[in-house]
Amino acid sequence: MNLFNHQLIFYRYIKLYLKKIILLFSLLFFIATNSVVYSQENMPDFPYDPEEKATQKKICAKICLKRRDACLKIEIDNPQSEQMCQSQMIVCINQCR
Repeated sequence: MNLFNHQLIFYRYIKLYLKKIILLFSLLFFIATNSVVYSQENMPDFPYDPEEKATQKKICAKICLKRRDACLKIEIDNPQSEQMCQSQMIVCINQCR
């Protein structure tokens, strides 16, 4: 009977340590996967072509200027049209970045 109780206690300790080891490994795995995700967050797409990105930004800025001109034509009767259309163009250019 005494040996049986010792075996039960021994198995409970093993079970407890296994749970702790599994918890530790899962925590380490979680930390490792998060560090990989955060390290790749600000990386540009491969292959990175800065000239292509600059061309896209220029095209986007030209579109914003055309929108501003169209806004000025539409809002010709509005006394605040210049300020309103200029602020819309600035928002548009900020979205191009």
